[in-house]
Amino acid sequence: MKLELLKPNHVIEAAKLIDEQGIPKDHVSSQYYVVVNGKEYPFKYLVRTAFSLVSDEKLQFQSNDSYRNYIKNLGFDTTYYEGGYNFFTKEELEFYSSIVNTDYRTSNKEQQLYGQKLYPIIAKAKYWAEQLLFDDFKLRKDGNWLNGHVARIKPYFWPRIYKDEDKDIFFNVEVNGSERFIGYKLDGYYETTKALPDYKIKILNEFKNLINWEWPRIPFDELEAYDWERLLKESRDYIKKYLSHHDNLKKLLSKETKIARITWNTNKWIKPSGRNGKSTNPSFEFEHGFGHEEWLFDGDKAIDGFKFGFLEPIHKYRSKYEGKIFDISLYTRDSESNQSFWVTTLKNVEVLMSKESDVVLSHYQEEGWYDGMKADLFNLNLDSKQLDEWIKEDSSLLFNVKFEAVQISEIPQEITPILDEKDIPSNRYTLMDIPYEVQKKYEEKNKTGFSFENSGSTDADLTSGGIRKGTGREVELDYKHNDLQKFFLKYLKKSYGEAVAKRECTAYGSSRIDITRKTETGYIFYEIKTYNSLRASIREGIGQLLEYCLYPNVQEAEKLVLVSHVEPSNELIGYLNHIKEFINIPFSYIHFDTEKEEVISEI
Repeated sequence: MKLELLKPNHVIEAAKLIDEQGIPKDHVSSQYYVVVNGKEYPFKYLVRTAFSLVSDEKLQFQSNDSYRNYIKNLGFDTTYYEGGYNFFTKEELEFYSSIVNTDYRTSNKEQQLYGQKLYPIIAKAKYWAEQLLFDDFKLRKDGNWLNGHVARIKPYFWPRIYKDEDKDIFFNVEVNGSERFIGYKLDGYYETTKALPDYKIKILNEFKNLINWEWPRIPFDELEAYDWERLLKESRDYIKKYLSHHDNLKKLLSKETKIARITWNTNKWIKPSGRNGKSTNPSFEFEHGFGHEEWLFDGDKAIDGFKFGFLEPIHKYRSKYEGKIFDISLYTRDSESNQSFWVTTLKNVEVLMSKESDVVLSHYQEEGWYDGMKADLFNLNLDSKQLDEWIKEDSSLLFNVKFEAVQISEIPQEITPILDEKDIPSNRYTLMDIPYEVQKKYEEKNKTGFSFENSGSTDADLTSGGIRKGTGREVELDYKHNDLQKFFLKYLKKSYGEAVAKRECTAYGSSRIDITRKTETGYIFYEIKTYNSLRASIREGIGQLLEYCLYPNVQEAEKLVLVSHVEPSNELIGYLNHIKEFINIPFSYIHFDTEKEEVISEI
């Protein structure tokens, strides 16, 4: 046997050489290890290194019982690792920590061996990640120990396992020399060349907060309590625990931004509003006077925190979209004014599977909600039997999407006129791509606060009509509102100057203030109400004025004024004065006569 040349001192000297020089990449893996002075060394590489100390011949052999017994008889124990790697050692991790983030120079002889001394850590991290692969996960190894662009020792090694494409999220294991720990986690790309765009990073961070995201980290100093069995069990348990979160997050991050048209509705899509404004093109809503989305924002009919509804653009290609998640911007079109309006952007809209649609329909029927929808149509003299025809064919004709119901409360009070028709790819009922920048523009527009200089009109010539366009709800105004707004604006311009009074200036959320007057010290907001009951005008008008002025946490006006054509009774004069004292902000009521075009009284 060739090994007969070896003595115990040769094995000990070989171990010292390996401590100094490390282990070449091709020799790191070994099922058997030799224990020398309490440290483990790959059997074959240690024996070959020891043999080179006594012979110029390169030793070629296969590890077998005979060779291993010879080394044991020299006084050295052996250990066995089925996976081919012993556990992370304190010595190799301490070495890594001592050189991390230092610049590497090939001219430095001492640094030339860095690779061989780091290969065992890199190989073990890869092995660790490989043991966590299951189903259709794939491995992305991390084999480079240098940050290439600066030739500096990397602060950590982090092989990843991922599904589908390696472009967004993953599970990774990590050996961090800079912060001295090993760990594992579910995470996404932040600062690498694969970095997610800002809006997806925001989604990722929000999701982490939602699930109380954990990042287990084991300090180097505590690794003595671990071996492969314990580490693999804990990291596998973590992946099992977070797998559903991974899949949900994968859906969220792979979602697309789309835009879809919904039927015109002046009841804020809580219930049908009738034929006015509906499409004049040959279509279901043209023929029957209502569309599938009439109940889309009826928040009273939520199930387990979700609102279920229908989008015609989804229906056309449902099999293609099933199970997918989208951010969908919604717009609508008023056929009477030929004006398009931005409604809102619904986040994380999930397309239902067929079985889910059936379950939702059953729930609606059990709760009596379905009959309520039919009653909504009957009360408008519309054909309620059409709903029965829909569900006879397929329940997905009534329910094909769901989204978190809490979003309904965040929908802007006013829908926003789309001034640039190029923002809408088409007026057809199809699911269309939309640039994120366009979506963001309208979202920001709805969050823009009060503006006098960049909104509104000094023109008092209002168009006639009883329904005010673009409010997203039907308000009984009749012609008194238009007349009062027209003549009161004329009065203010005559009294204070042409440029200081405007109608329809915007407030937060694309709301519109009936009339705004600019003063030397600020602005006065006027809200016009023309209910026959002054109490009704007060009830609605004051709330609007307060919102225009104060929401979300500002004060845009120095004074709030409710304007009406109704002369207040003594009782209402007392009520108005009581309101002024109670809310303790500058507020008044103006009784204006449109025929005389003058203020009759101000309280």
